[in-house]
Amino acid sequence: MQKRVGVGRLGRRKSSAKRDAVLHAAGDLFLAQGLQQVSMDAVAERAGVSKQTVYSHFRGKDELFRAVIAAKVGSYVFGEQDLPLSNDLGETLRMLGMRLLELIYDPEVIAMKRVVIAEAAGQPGLAALFFESGPGATVVAVRSLLERVGANGGLCLVNTEHAAWVFLGMVMAPYQLPLLFGTAPPFEAKAIAAHVEQVVDEFLTLYRRSGAD
Repeated sequence: MQKRVGVGRLGRRKSSAKRDAVLHAAGDLFLAQGLQQVSMDAVAERAGVSKQTVYSHFRGKDELFRAVIAAKVGSYVFGEQDLPLSNDLGETLRMLGMRLLELIYDPEVIAMKRVVIAEAAGQPGLAALFFESGPGATVVAVRSLLERVGANGGLCLVNTEHAAWVFLGMVMAPYQLPLLFGTAPPFEAKAIAAHVEQVVDEFLTLYRRSGAD
């Protein structure tokens, strides 16, 4: 007997593929033209789907832009399930630091930041959307990690959100502006790892409970 493929499952795969195509097309167009110049019709044409299909996944352009940013951040796996706690808290933080720097070195991330900065004065809502889905989401992920480790990791954290910002700043500060201005050195894993190692040591020294191992 021939095995039948579940219609529902096949439909979900097709729907997921179309959603991915829409995200990819929208990302390309946003980078090339900026949010305000891109229409949902153009996204549909670029993705090879109908406008109805685009709207079946995203209620409007703002939601689509937010999803593009969230997908990029998510591709660098900052979720709880993607950063399992090891017996070595420093190792978990080093892994997180490396992923953060890989993210901000991503050419598409750099290009998107430049687009947002260029349009922010005239379109403040665009900057807010980008921050919420990009940097804001990253802060939430780091804060969640720190909340999970908390006292069990030997840290004294009065304000985990503040500590998350401190960690992010320490990791990214030497690279953030140079990347935007195009003056940053190429991504060299050995040099980046050495920087992250130093940051983690300093961060743990700053927040380690007195008397903790």
